[in-house]
Amino acid sequence: MSRPLKTLFVTTVDLTAWCFMRPWLGFLARRGAEVTLACTVERFRDDLEATGAQVLHLPISRRLHPLEDLASLLDLVYLMRRLRPDLVHTNTSKAGFLGRLAARLAGVPLVVHTIYELPENSTEHPWLKAAYRTLEFLAARWADHLITISEPNRRQILAQRLCSPDKLTLIPEALELSRYQATRPPREVRAALGIPQDAPLVGSVGRLEPAKGHADLLEAFRQVLQRIPQARLVLVGRGHLEEELRRRAHELGIQEQVLFAGFRDDLVDLLGALDVFALASRYEGLGVATMEAMAMSRPTVCTGVGGVPDVVVDGQTGYLVEPRAPARMAERLVELLSDPEKARQMGQAGRRRVEEHFQVEDSNRKLHCLYQNLLVGRRRRAVRSH
Repeated sequence: MSRPLKTLFVTTVDLTAWCFMRPWLGFLARRGAEVTLACTVERFRDDLEATGAQVLHLPISRRLHPLEDLASLLDLVYLMRRLRPDLVHTNTSKAGFLGRLAARLAGVPLVVHTIYELPENSTEHPWLKAAYRTLEFLAARWADHLITISEPNRRQILAQRLCSPDKLTLIPEALELSRYQATRPPREVRAALGIPQDAPLVGSVGRLEPAKGHADLLEAFRQVLQRIPQARLVLVGRGHLEEELRRRAHELGIQEQVLFAGFRDDLVDLLGALDVFALASRYEGLGVATMEAMAMSRPTVCTGVGGVPDVVVDGQTGYLVEPRAPARMAERLVELLSDPEKARQMGQAGRRRVEEHFQVEDSNRKLHCLYQNLLVGRRRRAVRSH
């Protein structure tokens, strides 16, 4: 009888694993694989270990810290040599670079990396773009296969020749739809948040960081209030821009209408209490939070960046607007807040789209098939070499 498959996943922080990797970790564990996750553990250890994975705290900074990054690299090499995994799967840019290099130094047989978004898209500075592109080009050589989550990403990766088409697979992120059933009525959720029952409610979910465009959303919401003064905005998430965004809301004179809700364990219930979901990202991988809102039958107004157009069908499940265009976003928000029937129809269309295209069972099946093909190919090459 063959031994269980030994897998090691590497990502920067446990929030990423909790948001994007949980279903796959559980899928592998239920099929007898030995699943280990190495990342900076902050608050999701119990939830991740509930999948059957072993969770190891291995600090990886999201920002550039040469000495800390070297320590993380050495820790990863040591861990991989100790665990001797059959396959290492890295996620996110920083952990992907360090993890792929460590895997090659440790002699791991098979290395896979998922690109949610190319790092160069996170900046507008030409020299930083060039640096990120060079580093990603180098790191791509250390992986046996790359996975990406959206068609725009796939086209960009191939256009830059990071890898050949046969070494790249598109597997969209997806949801466990059984989890998207509210446990509390919207009235109760609003009461707990201190939001009036009759207030039109817009919500957004995401890290409070520049990429998510919250400053643009605040300006858009200021314009919404000029037309719908009783509206409210709730921002779910934390990040280093929180205090700056609070100040900006105060400067705009909308601080009483904006709620900074932090992380929420009741996200599904909160999404179900919204009238419209908004995403003002300046770049985005696919937009899982948007997908989650659609799973809760909420209409969406999102910037059409990255893979978001793969999820939102403009004019059917919601609206797509240009990034950094608060006036256009405000116009679409007002339209949906003022027309509950249109909002309801778009929300229902969004739920159907998620059911048809973004169910986790489909993504797990595709990823499982990819793993099997890669492992079989690796074994055949090993036999031929001997």
